[in-house]
Amino acid sequence: MQTGPNATERRCPDCGALASPDAEWCGQCFRSLAEPGPAAAPAAASTGATAADPANDDSEGDAPRRAPMWPCPACDTENPLELDACAVCGTTFASLMRQDEAPPKVDPKDAMAASLIFPGLGHRKVGRSLDGLARGVLFCVLAAMAATVFIAGVSSPGTFGVFLLFLGGALIVYLGSAWEAYRLAEGGRPFVSSRALLWATVVVIMVSVMLLAVSVVTVARR
Repeated sequence: MQTGPNATERRCPDCGALASPDAEWCGQCFRSLAEPGPAAAPAAASTGATAADPANDDSEGDAPRRAPMWPCPACDTENPLELDACAVCGTTFASLMRQDEAPPKVDPKDAMAASLIFPGLGHRKVGRSLDGLARGVLFCVLAAMAATVFIAGVSSPGTFGVFLLFLGGALIVYLGSAWEAYRLAEGGRPFVSSRALLWATVVVIMVSVMLLAVSVVTVARR
């Protein structure tokens, strides 16, 4: 029984030529007649979507990160973790662990009284020996230079100004250390970092050497 010519016809979608049911290529335009199954396209789309997601995640994870650092408890400089000591002042990494310990409980008046005996002793009582050492060294340098200028003789306005400069600096360090020790005993923060005081000590020493050199040259010319 014949069902009609359209029952078994298969035509090329491009040129419309007749093709057999099992043909893979069009005999006229050579177009491929093998079509993908209906589930192929959605599967490919879903595969591409899932493959793109990890790429986006990786791109977000590749953002540069800051290298871990440790702060120096003496001069507040941040150092890489591979360093065992501070690159500026030489304070060891172990001192950072000691700073994390609870500071000793000291009465603020006792800390101030100790600092009035000598600058830095009050800082030592509250557990900040390095800060106290920096203040004590700076006070000694300023006081020694003031005494040197006074003993050498204050014979001119310039010499008197230098004497007042060193004496005033020593008094500022003396009184400031006492008030700072009181503040630290109450749980406050230092007014000036030890790093700044160390640089101030270096500057004072350099100025003192220059003044001594000028004095020697002046005396030699007389």
